[in-house]
Amino acid sequence: MIRDLHQNLSSNFDKHLVRNQKIVIGVSGGEDSVALLTLLINSELNLQITVCHFNHLLRGDSSFNDEIFVKELCKKYSLKLYTKRLNILRASSLIKKGIEETSRIFRRKFFEEILYKSKSSLILLAHHSNDQVETFFMRLLRGASLKGLESMKILDYPYYRPLLGSTKEMIRSYLIEKKIEWVNDSSNSDDKYTRNNIRKNLIPLLSRINPNLSSTISRTIKMIADQNLFTQQHISNLSNLIIKPISNSEFTIRLYDFNELTSFEKSEILYCFFSKKINSDNFISYQNIRDLISLAESPKASAEFYLTQNIKAEKGYGYLLLQIGVQNSKKINFQISKEGSWESNDLFVTVKKDNFEEDVDYKFFNLTFPDSNIRVRNYQDGDRIRLKGQHSKKLKDIFIDKKVPKFLRYKLPVFELSGEIFYIYGLKINSNFQANPADKESIGIAVKSNNLEKLINEVNF
Repeated sequence: MIRDLHQNLSSNFDKHLVRNQKIVIGVSGGEDSVALLTLLINSELNLQITVCHFNHLLRGDSSFNDEIFVKELCKKYSLKLYTKRLNILRASSLIKKGIEETSRIFRRKFFEEILYKSKSSLILLAHHSNDQVETFFMRLLRGASLKGLESMKILDYPYYRPLLGSTKEMIRSYLIEKKIEWVNDSSNSDDKYTRNNIRKNLIPLLSRINPNLSSTISRTIKMIADQNLFTQQHISNLSNLIIKPISNSEFTIRLYDFNELTSFEKSEILYCFFSKKINSDNFISYQNIRDLISLAESPKASAEFYLTQNIKAEKGYGYLLLQIGVQNSKKINFQISKEGSWESNDLFVTVKKDNFEEDVDYKFFNLTFPDSNIRVRNYQDGDRIRLKGQHSKKLKDIFIDKKVPKFLRYKLPVFELSGEIFYIYGLKINSNFQANPADKESIGIAVKSNNLEKLINEVNF
């Protein structure tokens, strides 16, 4: 049994190339973490070990006795030790989470601080296969997704669990044979903690039905992980096909393609997308995803809503525009009174009378400088433009005719002279201002906007 423990440990370290490194290890003083620490000390891995001990202040004098034990252990082996004390009951009340979850949050934060401070590469934890089974049932009872049912991974950077393939019995046999002392955590027998309840009551009950429960659950976790990997690859490929980036903060979804997908594919694509694009401050809930799918499937031609304070979805003519961290369209408003180039955000405007580059798309107008003072701005409700036959038409009606989504309308630059619109980028030129390129008195205007061009090409109006 002890030989199996050493083989499992050695195999994991060889697989993940954990040698000649600085590492941090969390040590509570219990048998699992003490076993891992002493195994590392007596190994030939040449590791520079930093020990962390987190005192939850949950068990009165016992908590301090554990801390003293770890200090003596580190002193014996001349190891650097960092300790932290935190009243977890008070912290749990403040952040409104359970004691187990609160402990995990603050413990990890402490470990990661020491990882950075010590310039180490990994944080080693002493979870073993029995812990894995407990974690599986904890997550199953909480209604976890398939991803959550993968439970713990051996390597989940920066966390590394080299004992995950070993059992509690292996660890205890090793400690007893080597006559290594540890401390018992009395809270491990308290049924008020979910993990303890599962360990003491549920697992023994299920083990009577299936004596090989641990290996069965481990096999199930492996199958779930394999299926999740296949699904993730499929979803990632679909996401790249369905969701197109316009800029770092704007993305389009072609609804014809999106609505052909299964309900599972739709939700997974959106979860995959948001997990890559947003930080933890913009939590996307199950209901957010359902609302977004409902918007996509709705017969309404246009609509909009905010998923969160900083994430907006707009629907228009078969497309969804997702805006992350952008609440309003960037304002365009500047004057042109001479030849030259102007820049506003991602918009570049060039005005010339001659020397036109062949690979640049110039539009030509009957304008002269310095008499003309051109204003470039965003579209506004009520805007009109004069077309052939001297009649004018509302830009809104042109947008509807051309099926320009609402989310694009306010991004298109409008050019006006003395209050009269003579050009709407990508759409129309005022008939009174339109000129022949051969006319030497005409002025050429070229507009360049990478983000706008991507959006226009994507919605294809």
